[in-house]
Amino acid sequence: MVLKHRAGRFDRQYPAGEKQEVGYLHWGARNARGAGRNCTGGRPVGAYTFLPVFPGDGLMWIRKSDKDRQQGRRTPIPTQVVSNEEYIPMPQSEDQRRVERRIFELADRLAGRRRMSRRQYLGSAAGMAAAFLAMNEVFGRYFLVDWAEASEAGAERESWPDFIFDAQLHHVKEGIVGPLGFRRLAGMFNLNPDLVGVKPGREDLQLENFTKEVFLDSETTMGIISGAPLGDDRYNILPVDMMVETRRTINELAGSQRMLSHGLAAPNVSGGLEEIERQAVELKVDGWKCYTGVPVNPWRMDDEEVAYPFYELALKLGITNISVHKGLPIVGTDPEYCRPWDIRKAALDWPDLNFIVYHSGFKNLVNELAAGATGIDGNGYLVWTSDIVKDRLETPGMTNVYMELGSVFGHTAITHPEICSHLLGQILKAFGSDHVIWGTDSIWWGSPQWQIEAFRRFEIPEALQEKHGYPALTREDKELILGLNSARMYGIDVPAALEAIPGDRLSRMRAAYLESGPQPSNTQYGWVHEGPLAEDPDVPWSTPI
Repeated sequence: MVLKHRAGRFDRQYPAGEKQEVGYLHWGARNARGAGRNCTGGRPVGAYTFLPVFPGDGLMWIRKSDKDRQQGRRTPIPTQVVSNEEYIPMPQSEDQRRVERRIFELADRLAGRRRMSRRQYLGSAAGMAAAFLAMNEVFGRYFLVDWAEASEAGAERESWPDFIFDAQLHHVKEGIVGPLGFRRLAGMFNLNPDLVGVKPGREDLQLENFTKEVFLDSETTMGIISGAPLGDDRYNILPVDMMVETRRTINELAGSQRMLSHGLAAPNVSGGLEEIERQAVELKVDGWKCYTGVPVNPWRMDDEEVAYPFYELALKLGITNISVHKGLPIVGTDPEYCRPWDIRKAALDWPDLNFIVYHSGFKNLVNELAAGATGIDGNGYLVWTSDIVKDRLETPGMTNVYMELGSVFGHTAITHPEICSHLLGQILKAFGSDHVIWGTDSIWWGSPQWQIEAFRRFEIPEALQEKHGYPALTREDKELILGLNSARMYGIDVPAALEAIPGDRLSRMRAAYLESGPQPSNTQYGWVHEGPLAEDPDVPWSTPI
């Protein structure tokens, strides 16, 4: 059997009968019919073609946390992009391998000076500083860090700001031992055959560990539990009633308000408006999360028959923050419904609503994040994100649109900081720092702390500012983005919160935890590919075109 990439880049031959087919390798195509013409041995499903993969190829999905446990190579910042199952994991780049090697070299050199084991050092603030030193050595100076932080006791940087609000937090429901909501969905609609038969992981993604990673191992002050409204609770990683229960549990544990909860809005399904009203009246949700690019019955934010009755109801209910997943298309779905091209009309037609574009509309992590000197063209064009940036620059009335950073800041910062600079520079230039929202997409990425630390330290190089007209990313900007913008949108009294939170039970627990010697996991709970084929540079690790 011969498997060919549709552009001729991938050609792997297997004599008939020599190997047993066990799974599929897949990549995006403009349409299933076109993909079928250009591949041998493939079968089209939705927007994808799936090609057989054999045991000898070694293409196995493995939880990043399990891989770290097996290899004992946990680093303070990720050195490989993970997937929450919505998209194909991409292989570790050569630059990321260089960063990883350098982190361990620095740890071996400096841990003894601090009278620590390597593991202890990598779990410390000094180890975090060493990781950013390694990033700067490989990619150039993007992170504010100096040698003393990594080598000398007491040289740690100031922790700030006091208020950090994470607008994109996730955990899974009890009884699920891995991020199986998307896996079950993928299996039902045959969207992601890679996941069929993958052994579930441990309970790292459930509420207890979620609380540790977010509130003990990070400086996150408050957050909102989010989800993916797929239209049926059987396929939701965390049904809305359980999301609200998480809000109640954490707030009762703390003795103060630490957690808000999205409602899951699916106006595209039968009874959707009635369910939206139930969530508002009975559950008292704090905002709405939408997912337009669902596998069945996708919809648009500017659809006057589907979306507009929802907006009218949201105004009536007084819950006016509408967050929508844009970018990062789910494997096997029509990517057009994840494009942010439907935001401008909706925002102009409904000026009393706030539209929060999750993932900043960033289309394709894999194509955008190729290893190399630049990774993108000289104009800094980022597919879909640059398009909505253009909409905003051309449309002064889009003042009710906000850009959220979940996953895309983390992905770009660790894979190619220049792309991260373009991402931040463009949305700051178009939307302003008062319209950018902090989110981490944790717990897939483990504790949010490394992302908080990376964002505090990140600088847009002056050369890019001068060439593209990007503003500098100042400390004041970062304070707005890390928490004050969300506080304003959700009606949180920050001075009152900062008076209550330091003495609440969760803060006392964190203080005792840090005093006794913190044990950060230094891992991520998303998925990576493992095996020889995962490192093959000719394998087309792409998501929809």
